[in-house]
Amino acid sequence: NRPSRWLRTADRTRLWHPYTSMVAPTTALPVASASGVHLVLEDGTELVDAMSSWWACVHGYGVPALDAAVHAQLEKMSHVMFGGLTHR
Repeated sequence: NRPSRWLRTADRTRLWHPYTSMVAPTTALPVASASGVHLVLEDGTELVDAMSSWWACVHGYGVPALDAAVHAQLEKMSHVMFGGLTHR
């Protein structure tokens, strides 16, 4: 479908994914949603995320308490570098 094709093209031409070849990268899989340890691709395929970050391995995706905490933080400030700075 068009959104998936657009996303794959934009991804391939604008991004480099760590640990992939810069010469002949594989096509990135378009993820539509995530819950627990599962990723759901745009085509409906469901995968177990066995290569996720430590955060997702420990807590999973879509944990309501964590999602609420992230949302609350984003309403205040999304990001600040720690180069001589800190924040609550």
